[in-house]
Amino acid sequence: MNRLKFGILMKKVGILNFQYSTHNYGAVLQAAALENICRQLGHEAQHLDYMAKPKANLRSFIGKLLRKLGIRKAPQANQVANEEAFERFRQNFIKRTQRIKSAKEFPTAAKGFDSVIVGSDQVWRPAFAKDMLAFFLGYVPKGVDRIAYAASFGTAAWEQADDTVLTEAVRQELQQFRAISCREESGVQICRDVFGVGAEHVLDPLLLVDEPFFEKVVAPSSIQPAAKLVYYKLDSSPEFQEDLKVVGKEIDSDAVNIYLKDSSVREYREVPDWVALIRNSEVVVTDSFHCICLALRFGKEVIFCPNEKRGQTRLDSLFNMLNVSAEPLTVELKTPMFKLVRRGDIAGTLESLRSHSMKFLVDALND
Repeated sequence: MNRLKFGILMKKVGILNFQYSTHNYGAVLQAAALENICRQLGHEAQHLDYMAKPKANLRSFIGKLLRKLGIRKAPQANQVANEEAFERFRQNFIKRTQRIKSAKEFPTAAKGFDSVIVGSDQVWRPAFAKDMLAFFLGYVPKGVDRIAYAASFGTAAWEQADDTVLTEAVRQELQQFRAISCREESGVQICRDVFGVGAEHVLDPLLLVDEPFFEKVVAPSSIQPAAKLVYYKLDSSPEFQEDLKVVGKEIDSDAVNIYLKDSSVREYREVPDWVALIRNSEVVVTDSFHCICLALRFGKEVIFCPNEKRGQTRLDSLFNMLNVSAEPLTVELKTPMFKLVRRGDIAGTLESLRSHSMKFLVDALND
Protein backbone atom coordinates (compact mmCIF):
# COMPACT_ATOMS: atom_id res chain seq x y z
CA MET A 1 0.00 0.00 0.00
CA ASN A 2 3.04 2.28 0.15
CA ARG A 3 3.11 4.77 -2.70
CA LEU A 4 5.29 7.63 -3.88
CA LYS A 5 4.09 11.22 -3.97
CA PHE A 6 6.51 13.94 -5.05
CA GLY A 7 9.34 11.53 -4.30
CA ILE A 8 8.08 10.83 -0.75
CA LEU A 9 7.14 7.34 0.36
CA MET A 10 3.53 7.79 1.44
CA LYS A 11 1.71 5.44 3.79
CA LYS A 12 -1.93 4.95 4.54
CA VAL A 13 -2.25 5.71 8.25
CA GLY A 14 -5.20 4.87 10.49
CA ILE A 15 -5.72 6.75 13.77
CA LEU A 16 -7.68 5.58 16.82
CA ASN A 17 -8.74 7.87 19.67
CA PHE A 18 -11.80 9.59 21.18
CA GLN A 19 -12.61 11.74 18.13
CA TYR A 20 -16.25 10.64 18.42
CA SER A 21 -16.88 12.77 21.54
CA THR A 22 -20.09 14.80 21.66
CA HIS A 23 -18.97 17.13 24.46
CA ASN A 24 -15.16 17.29 24.68
CA TYR A 25 -13.46 20.08 22.72
CA GLY A 26 -9.97 18.79 23.46
CA ALA A 27 -10.77 15.28 22.25
CA VAL A 28 -11.86 16.38 18.78
CA LEU A 29 -9.17 19.04 18.43
CA GLN A 30 -6.23 16.78 19.30
CA ALA A 31 -7.59 14.15 16.90
CA ALA A 32 -7.77 16.68 14.07
CA ALA A 33 -4.29 17.98 14.95
CA LEU A 34 -2.68 14.52 14.78
CA GLU A 35 -4.38 13.77 11.46
CA ASN A 36 -3.17 17.12 10.13
CA ILE A 37 0.41 16.37 11.20
CA CYS A 38 0.36 12.96 9.49
CA ARG A 39 -0.85 14.56 6.28
CA GLN A 40 1.87 17.21 6.47
CA LEU A 41 4.41 14.40 6.71
CA GLY A 42 3.16 13.20 3.33
CA HIS A 43 0.88 10.37 4.44
CA GLU A 44 -2.76 9.62 3.79
CA ALA A 45 -4.43 9.72 7.21
CA GLN A 46 -7.88 8.65 8.34
CA HIS A 47 -9.52 7.94 11.69
CA LEU A 48 -10.88 4.49 12.48
CA ASP A 49 -14.44 5.37 13.49
CA TYR A 50 -14.80 2.93 16.36
CA MET A 51 -16.70 3.83 19.52
CA ALA A 52 -16.22 1.05 22.02
CA LYS A 53 -19.24 0.06 24.07
CA PRO A 54 -18.84 -0.96 27.72
CA LYS A 55 -19.06 -4.70 28.19
CA ALA A 56 -22.32 -5.91 29.68
CA ASN A 57 -22.14 -7.36 33.18
CA LEU A 58 -24.62 -8.61 35.77
CA ARG A 59 -24.90 -5.21 37.45
CA SER A 60 -25.70 -3.36 34.23
CA PHE A 61 -28.15 -6.11 33.20
CA ILE A 62 -30.05 -5.83 36.49
CA GLY A 63 -30.10 -2.03 36.24
CA LYS A 64 -31.50 -2.18 32.73
CA LEU A 65 -34.17 -4.67 33.83
CA LEU A 66 -35.21 -2.51 36.81
CA ARG A 67 -35.55 0.55 34.57
CA LYS A 68 -37.62 -1.44 32.10
CA LEU A 69 -39.95 -2.54 34.91
CA GLY A 70 -40.22 1.05 36.15
CA ILE A 71 -38.62 0.23 39.50
CA ARG A 72 -35.59 2.41 38.87
CA LYS A 73 -35.61 5.75 37.10
CA ALA A 74 -33.69 6.00 33.84
CA PRO A 75 -30.56 8.17 34.00
CA GLN A 76 -31.19 11.75 32.95
CA ALA A 77 -30.18 12.56 29.41
CA ASN A 78 -27.52 15.16 28.75
CA GLN A 79 -29.30 18.47 29.19
CA VAL A 80 -26.82 20.42 27.08
CA ALA A 81 -27.97 21.20 23.54
CA ASN A 82 -25.99 21.51 20.29
CA GLU A 83 -23.94 18.30 20.43
CA GLU A 84 -24.01 18.67 16.64
CA ALA A 85 -21.26 21.28 17.00
CA PHE A 86 -18.73 18.50 17.45
CA GLU A 87 -19.97 16.59 14.41
CA ARG A 88 -19.78 19.75 12.30
CA PHE A 89 -16.15 20.11 13.34
CA ARG A 90 -15.42 16.47 12.47
CA GLN A 91 -16.97 16.88 9.04
CA ASN A 92 -14.58 19.75 8.32
CA PHE A 93 -11.38 18.52 9.96
CA ILE A 94 -11.46 14.75 10.48
CA LYS A 95 -11.61 12.09 7.80
CA ARG A 96 -13.17 8.85 9.04
CA THR A 97 -13.69 5.30 7.90
CA GLN A 98 -17.18 3.90 7.80
CA ARG A 99 -18.51 3.35 11.32
CA ILE A 100 -16.99 0.21 12.85
CA LYS A 101 -19.95 -1.19 14.76
CA SER A 102 -18.26 -4.04 16.61
CA ALA A 103 -14.91 -5.55 17.52
CA LYS A 104 -15.50 -8.20 14.85
CA GLU A 105 -15.50 -5.53 12.14
CA PHE A 106 -12.30 -3.89 13.39
CA PRO A 107 -9.68 -6.20 11.77
CA THR A 108 -11.23 -5.80 8.32
CA ALA A 109 -11.28 -2.00 8.63
CA ALA A 110 -7.69 -1.88 9.93
CA LYS A 111 -6.39 -4.24 7.25
CA GLY A 112 -6.48 -1.45 4.68
CA PHE A 113 -3.77 0.59 6.45
CA ASP A 114 0.02 0.39 6.48
CA SER A 115 0.15 1.72 10.06
CA VAL A 116 -2.35 2.37 12.84
CA ILE A 117 -1.65 5.02 15.48
CA VAL A 118 -3.43 4.99 18.83
CA GLY A 119 -3.50 8.36 20.58
CA SER A 120 -3.48 10.90 21.81
CA ASP A 121 -5.58 11.45 24.96
CA GLN A 122 -6.42 9.02 27.79
CA VAL A 123 -6.84 6.09 25.41
CA TRP A 124 -5.06 3.73 27.82
CA ARG A 125 -7.20 4.60 30.84
CA PRO A 126 -9.60 1.67 31.41
CA ALA A 127 -12.41 3.85 32.77
CA PHE A 128 -12.44 5.85 29.54
CA ALA A 129 -11.43 3.36 26.85
CA LYS A 130 -14.13 0.75 27.64
CA ASP A 131 -12.69 -1.80 25.20
CA MET A 132 -9.06 -1.98 26.30
CA LEU A 133 -8.04 -4.55 23.69
CA ALA A 134 -9.12 -2.18 20.93
CA PHE A 135 -7.11 0.75 22.27
CA PHE A 136 -4.02 -1.41 22.69
CA LEU A 137 -4.57 -2.27 19.01
CA GLY A 138 -5.33 -5.91 19.72
CA TYR A 139 -7.71 -6.06 16.74
CA VAL A 140 -5.13 -4.76 14.26
CA PRO A 141 -4.09 -7.65 11.99
CA LYS A 142 -0.52 -8.79 11.44
CA GLY A 143 1.32 -6.91 8.75
CA VAL A 144 0.00 -3.53 9.92
CA ASP A 145 2.45 -1.49 12.01
CA ARG A 146 1.20 -0.51 15.47
CA ILE A 147 2.24 2.88 16.84
CA ALA A 148 1.27 4.81 19.98
CA TYR A 149 1.55 8.59 19.81
CA ALA A 150 1.18 10.52 23.09
CA ALA A 151 -1.04 7.81 24.57
CA SER A 152 -2.06 8.50 28.17
CA PHE A 153 -2.88 6.21 31.09
CA GLY A 154 -4.45 9.26 32.77
CA THR A 155 -3.03 8.45 36.20
CA ALA A 156 0.35 7.88 37.83
CA ALA A 157 -0.18 4.10 38.03
CA TRP A 158 -1.78 1.36 35.94
CA GLU A 159 -5.34 1.31 37.29
CA GLN A 160 -5.91 -2.38 36.55
CA ALA A 161 -2.84 -3.76 38.33
CA ASP A 162 -5.04 -6.20 40.29
CA ASP A 163 -6.41 -7.67 37.06
CA THR A 164 -3.53 -9.97 36.17
CA VAL A 165 -5.30 -11.39 33.12
CA LEU A 166 -5.86 -7.96 31.55
CA THR A 167 -2.38 -6.78 32.51
CA GLU A 168 -0.79 -9.77 30.81
CA ALA A 169 -2.98 -9.31 27.73
CA VAL A 170 -1.92 -5.66 27.48
CA ARG A 171 1.73 -6.62 27.94
CA GLN A 172 1.50 -9.05 25.04
CA GLU A 173 -0.17 -6.47 22.80
CA LEU A 174 2.41 -3.77 23.58
CA GLN A 175 5.18 -6.19 22.63
CA GLN A 176 3.76 -6.07 19.08
CA PHE A 177 4.13 -2.27 18.71
CA ARG A 178 6.64 -0.80 16.29
CA ALA A 179 7.01 2.37 18.39
CA ILE A 180 5.47 3.67 21.63
CA SER A 181 5.26 7.17 23.04
CA CYS A 182 3.31 8.58 25.97
CA ARG A 183 2.00 12.03 26.80
CA GLU A 184 3.15 11.84 30.43
CA GLU A 185 6.45 10.81 31.96
CA SER A 186 4.48 8.52 34.30
CA GLY A 187 3.20 6.69 31.21
CA VAL A 188 6.77 6.01 30.11
CA GLN A 189 7.44 4.53 33.56
CA ILE A 190 4.28 2.38 33.46
CA CYS A 191 5.28 1.00 30.08
CA ARG A 192 8.72 0.12 31.41
CA ASP A 193 7.89 -1.13 34.91
CA VAL A 194 4.52 -2.83 34.36
CA PHE A 195 4.63 -3.96 30.74
CA GLY A 196 8.36 -4.27 30.05
CA VAL A 197 8.43 -2.07 26.95
CA GLY A 198 10.27 1.13 26.12
CA ALA A 199 8.43 4.37 25.40
CA GLU A 200 9.30 7.99 24.64
CA HIS A 201 7.84 11.13 26.20
CA VAL A 202 6.27 13.40 23.56
CA LEU A 203 4.01 16.43 23.20
CA ASP A 204 0.25 16.39 22.93
CA PRO A 205 -0.76 16.98 19.28
CA LEU A 206 -2.20 20.41 20.19
CA LEU A 207 1.28 21.51 21.23
CA LEU A 208 2.96 19.82 18.26
CA VAL A 209 0.78 20.99 15.36
CA ASP A 210 1.79 24.18 13.52
CA GLU A 211 0.08 27.57 13.75
CA PRO A 212 -1.67 27.41 10.32
CA PHE A 213 -3.80 24.57 11.72
CA PHE A 214 -5.33 26.95 14.25
CA GLU A 215 -5.77 29.64 11.61
CA LYS A 216 -7.95 27.18 9.69
CA VAL A 217 -9.83 26.12 12.83
CA VAL A 218 -10.79 29.64 13.91
CA ALA A 219 -11.53 30.91 10.40
CA PRO A 220 -15.28 30.09 10.63
CA SER A 221 -15.61 31.75 14.05
CA SER A 222 -17.81 34.83 14.29
CA ILE A 223 -17.02 35.64 17.92
CA GLN A 224 -17.04 39.41 18.44
CA PRO A 225 -15.77 41.12 20.46
CA ALA A 226 -12.94 39.34 22.26
CA ALA A 227 -13.40 38.62 25.97
CA LYS A 228 -10.63 39.61 28.40
CA LEU A 229 -11.40 36.93 31.01
CA VAL A 230 -12.73 33.50 29.98
CA TYR A 231 -13.33 30.30 31.90
CA TYR A 232 -13.75 26.65 30.98
CA LYS A 233 -14.69 24.66 34.07
CA LEU A 234 -15.55 21.00 33.60
CA ASP A 235 -16.87 20.67 37.15
CA SER A 236 -18.32 23.96 38.34
CA SER A 237 -19.91 24.82 41.70
CA PRO A 238 -21.58 27.81 43.38
CA GLU A 239 -18.36 28.41 45.33
CA PHE A 240 -16.33 28.48 42.13
CA GLN A 241 -18.73 30.98 40.58
CA GLU A 242 -18.34 33.25 43.61
CA ASP A 243 -14.56 33.02 43.38
CA LEU A 244 -14.73 33.80 39.67
CA LYS A 245 -16.39 37.12 40.49
CA VAL A 246 -13.53 37.89 42.88
CA VAL A 247 -10.97 37.15 40.17
CA GLY A 248 -12.93 39.23 37.66
CA LYS A 249 -13.05 42.17 40.05
CA GLU A 250 -9.26 42.00 40.45
CA ILE A 251 -8.72 42.46 36.70
CA ASP A 252 -11.81 44.61 36.12
CA SER A 253 -13.57 42.18 33.80
CA ASP A 254 -16.60 39.91 33.79
CA ALA A 255 -15.83 36.25 33.08
CA VAL A 256 -17.20 34.67 29.90
CA ASN A 257 -18.10 30.97 29.96
CA ILE A 258 -16.54 29.35 26.89
CA TYR A 259 -17.94 25.89 27.68
CA LEU A 260 -21.52 26.93 26.95
CA LYS A 261 -23.12 29.72 24.96
CA ASP A 262 -24.58 32.73 26.73
CA SER A 263 -28.20 31.92 25.92
CA SER A 264 -31.50 30.97 27.54
CA VAL A 265 -30.67 27.26 27.14
CA ARG A 266 -27.57 25.26 28.03
CA GLU A 267 -25.88 24.92 24.66
CA TYR A 268 -22.39 23.93 23.52
CA ARG A 269 -20.37 26.46 21.58
CA GLU A 270 -19.05 25.71 18.11
CA VAL A 271 -15.51 24.31 18.29
CA PRO A 272 -13.97 27.20 16.26
CA ASP A 273 -15.60 29.67 18.68
CA TRP A 274 -14.16 27.81 21.68
CA VAL A 275 -10.63 28.07 20.27
CA ALA A 276 -11.10 31.70 19.21
CA LEU A 277 -12.27 32.73 22.68
CA ILE A 278 -9.11 31.26 24.23
CA ARG A 279 -6.88 32.71 21.52
CA ASN A 280 -8.32 36.22 21.80
CA SER A 281 -8.50 36.40 25.60
CA GLU A 282 -5.99 37.70 28.15
CA VAL A 283 -6.72 35.45 31.14
CA VAL A 284 -8.01 31.86 31.10
CA VAL A 285 -9.44 30.11 34.18
CA THR A 286 -9.75 26.34 33.76
CA ASP A 287 -9.38 22.81 35.12
CA SER A 288 -9.00 21.30 31.62
CA PHE A 289 -5.76 19.78 30.31
CA HIS A 290 -6.29 20.76 26.68
CA CYS A 291 -7.55 24.23 27.56
CA ILE A 292 -4.35 24.80 29.53
CA CYS A 293 -2.29 23.51 26.58
CA LEU A 294 -3.89 26.03 24.24
CA ALA A 295 -3.77 28.92 26.71
CA LEU A 296 -0.05 28.38 27.33
CA ARG A 297 0.61 27.94 23.63
CA PHE A 298 -1.21 31.19 22.84
CA GLY A 299 0.70 33.05 25.57
CA LYS A 300 -2.23 33.70 27.90
CA GLU A 301 -2.20 34.16 31.65
CA VAL A 302 -3.58 30.93 33.11
CA ILE A 303 -5.39 30.41 36.39
CA PHE A 304 -5.49 26.71 37.13
CA CYS A 305 -8.20 25.01 39.22
CA PRO A 306 -7.04 21.58 40.48
CA ASN A 307 -9.47 18.76 39.78
CA GLU A 308 -8.29 15.43 41.17
CA LYS A 309 -11.32 13.66 39.71
CA ARG A 310 -10.14 14.50 36.20
CA GLY A 311 -6.55 13.44 36.82
CA GLN A 312 -3.73 15.62 38.16
CA THR A 313 -0.85 13.46 36.91
CA ARG A 314 -1.15 14.63 33.31
CA LEU A 315 -1.05 18.28 34.40
CA ASP A 316 1.94 17.77 36.69
CA SER A 317 3.76 16.20 33.74
CA LEU A 318 2.82 19.09 31.45
CA PHE A 319 3.95 21.71 33.98
CA ASN A 320 7.26 19.93 34.49
CA MET A 321 7.81 19.53 30.75
CA LEU A 322 7.22 23.23 30.08
CA ASN A 323 8.97 24.45 33.27
CA VAL A 324 5.80 26.00 34.69
CA SER A 325 4.94 26.31 38.38
CA ALA A 326 1.56 26.81 40.06
CA GLU A 327 1.41 29.57 42.69
CA PRO A 328 -1.69 30.26 44.86
CA LEU A 329 -3.61 33.44 44.10
CA THR A 330 -3.17 36.11 46.74
CA VAL A 331 -6.89 36.92 47.03
CA GLU A 332 -9.14 35.11 49.51
CA LEU A 333 -11.11 32.34 47.79
CA LYS A 334 -13.36 29.42 48.70
CA THR A 335 -11.90 27.06 46.08
CA PRO A 336 -8.22 26.44 45.22
CA MET A 337 -6.92 28.49 42.30
CA PHE A 338 -3.32 28.84 41.13
CA LYS A 339 -1.61 31.17 38.72
CA LEU A 340 0.70 29.36 36.30
CA VAL A 341 4.12 31.01 36.28
CA ARG A 342 6.51 30.46 33.39
CA ARG A 343 10.03 29.75 34.70
CA GLY A 344 11.67 29.93 31.31
CA ASP A 345 11.11 30.49 27.61
CA ILE A 346 8.08 28.33 26.76
CA ALA A 347 8.40 29.08 23.05
CA GLY A 348 12.00 27.86 23.03
CA THR A 349 11.14 24.82 25.14
CA LEU A 350 8.27 23.91 22.83
CA GLU A 351 10.50 24.24 19.77
CA SER A 352 12.94 21.70 21.19
CA LEU A 353 10.17 19.34 22.30
CA ARG A 354 8.50 19.60 18.89
CA SER A 355 11.70 18.51 17.18
CA HIS A 356 11.91 15.46 19.43
CA SER A 357 8.21 14.59 19.09
CA MET A 358 8.19 15.02 15.33
CA LYS A 359 11.30 12.87 14.97
CA PHE A 360 9.54 10.10 16.89
CA LEU A 361 6.55 10.25 14.54
CA VAL A 362 8.67 10.45 11.37
CA ASP A 363 10.82 7.50 12.44
CA ALA A 364 7.80 5.44 13.50
CA LEU A 365 6.09 5.91 10.14
CA ASN A 366 9.19 5.37 8.01
CA ASP A 367 10.29 1.92 6.91
